[in-house]
Amino acid sequence: MKKEIIHFMSYVPLFYSLPEPIIRQIAERVHLKQFPAGTFVFKEGESGDSFYIVKSGHVQVIQLSPDGKEELVMAHFDPGDTFGEMALLLSQTRSATIKTSDEVELYELKRDDFIYLMQHNPELLIQMNRLIDQRVSLLDLSNNQQEDFILQKKFDATRRVDVDLIMLDLVFKLNKAAGGVEQVEHCKATAILAQEMSKILCPMVSQEIVSGAYLHEIGKISLSKTVVEKERTGQPLTPEEQEQMSKIWDYSMEILEPHKLLQKQTGFIAFMGKKKFEEMPLEAQILKVADDYQQLTNPHYRNMPPAEALQKMKQANGSLYNPKIVKALENILEKFKSILAERQKTYMRCINRALDIKDSYTLSHSLHTQQMCLKIGERMNLSRREMDMLSLSSELHDVGKIFIEDEILNAPRKLTNEEFDIMKKHSIWSANFFAEIPGMDDLVDIVRHHHEKMDGSGYPDGLTGKNIPNLSRIMTVADVYSALSTPRVYRMDAQGNRKAFQLEECLNIMDGMQPGHFDQDILSCFKEIMRTQNIRD
Repeated sequence: MKKEIIHFMSYVPLFYSLPEPIIRQIAERVHLKQFPAGTFVFKEGESGDSFYIVKSGHVQVIQLSPDGKEELVMAHFDPGDTFGEMALLLSQTRSATIKTSDEVELYELKRDDFIYLMQHNPELLIQMNRLIDQRVSLLDLSNNQQEDFILQKKFDATRRVDVDLIMLDLVFKLNKAAGGVEQVEHCKATAILAQEMSKILCPMVSQEIVSGAYLHEIGKISLSKTVVEKERTGQPLTPEEQEQMSKIWDYSMEILEPHKLLQKQTGFIAFMGKKKFEEMPLEAQILKVADDYQQLTNPHYRNMPPAEALQKMKQANGSLYNPKIVKALENILEKFKSILAERQKTYMRCINRALDIKDSYTLSHSLHTQQMCLKIGERMNLSRREMDMLSLSSELHDVGKIFIEDEILNAPRKLTNEEFDIMKKHSIWSANFFAEIPGMDDLVDIVRHHHEKMDGSGYPDGLTGKNIPNLSRIMTVADVYSALSTPRVYRMDAQGNRKAFQLEECLNIMDGMQPGHFDQDILSCFKEIMRTQNIRD
C-alpha cells in the first residue's frame, strides 16, 4: 500500500519536482479519508488543521455571496490537485468552503505533520509558497466587478447548461468549411485549454466557454481561403482584409440566430475583437486568453515556442488581457508539465485499449520498445521527467496505426510504395493524438520523429543529427531492435513460421544500418546494455 501511495504522490503536480526522499516522507504521514457526494470537507471560518490531496473524485471551492444567501463556486479540483495550505502556512481560518461533487477520496496531512515537513524540507516549503502565489480568484477584483459577476450569477452553484450535440456537429462542419482541419483542431485545442482555465477561475461558466471555443471562428466562413491562411500564420493584412476580419465575431452570432438559446449562451463571442479586456464579458476574457495562446503556439498558425508565447501575452497584461486570467493560463501550463496528470493518464489508457483491440502486436511491440528505451535512459542517467517522457512516448509511439487498414498493417509481404507511404503517416497520426492536450508539446515532438534518421533520410520531416529530439533518437534504436527481435507477419522462416532474430543477429543488422540510421553513441550504449544483460542471463 505504501508503494502505491508513494507512486501517486510522485505524480501530484505540486510534488513532481521533489526528490524521492521527501515524497516518501509525505507518503508516510498522509491518511486516506473518504467523503460521500455533496458533503463538506471543511467550511469557511473554521480553523485549519489539515492539508489535502485529491486521490479520486472532485471537489468544489465555495464561498457565500455577500448577502449569505447563495453558494458561489470559485474553483473545481480534480485528482492530483491540492488544497488547504493557506490556513496552515498563514495561521488563519479557512477562507473558503470545500464541498464534494461526487464520491471523493482525499489524502489528509495533519497540521503537526505538515509543519514538520515544511521545517525539515526547504524544497517543499518553496513549492507550498509557490502554490499560494499561484492561487487566483476573480473575486479579488474591485467591488464593482465582483458585484457584476455575482449579479450575473456566473458563480452560482445551481447554474446548469446543456450541450446541443446536433449543433456541435454542425459547428465542426462549419469550422472545416471555413478553415479546414487546421481550424477544427485549433478550436478543439482552445476548448480544452479554456475549460481547464475556467475550472480555477469560474467553473460554472465552463460549458458556455467550451461551446464558445468550438464555434468562435465559424464566422470565418465569410472570408476567402487566402485571407484565412494569412491571418492564421500572422501575415500582414490589407486594411480591407482587416475590416473583413473584424466582422467574423458578428457573423458567428448571425449564423446562430435560428438557435436563440445557444446564441444567448455564447453571445460573449461578439466581444472577442475588443482591444481592452474590461470591455469583454468574463467568458470572452477567458476564451480570448486561451484562443490567443493556442494561435501563437499552434504549428499551423504562428508556431511560436510556448515560453515565448506566454511571455508575449504577459506583455499585454492589463490592456488586452486580464492579468488574473493570464496567471491562470500560466498555472495550467505549469500543472501539465507533470505529464501524468490523472486526466491525461485516463486518456492514454483508453488509446491503448483501443490499439490492443485493433492490433495486439502493435501494443506488445510498443511495450517492448518502452522496456528497451528505459534501459537506455537509465544508463544515460536521464532526468526523472525525461524518463517519464521516454516511457510514455515509447508506449504510445505507434497509436497512429489505429488509422491504418488491416490489409496494410498486417500484410504478409513487402508493402507497395503507395502502401508504405500510408504506413509512414502513422508517426504524424500518433503525434496528433496528443497535440491538443496542454503540456504535451515535448511528447508530440518525440512521437512524431521516432522514424527520423541521422542522415536525414527518415520521415516525416527529414530531420538530421541533433535536430532530431534526443528521446526520439533513443526510441529509434529501441524500436528497430524490437521489430527485429520479435516475430513479424511479413518475415517467415523456412517452415512458414513468423521469424525473429537472436540478439547478435539483431545487433549485426543494426550495425549494418550505420552510420546514417542511428545516433552512434546511443547505439553503442544499447549494444553494451544488451550484451551485458545477455551474459548475465
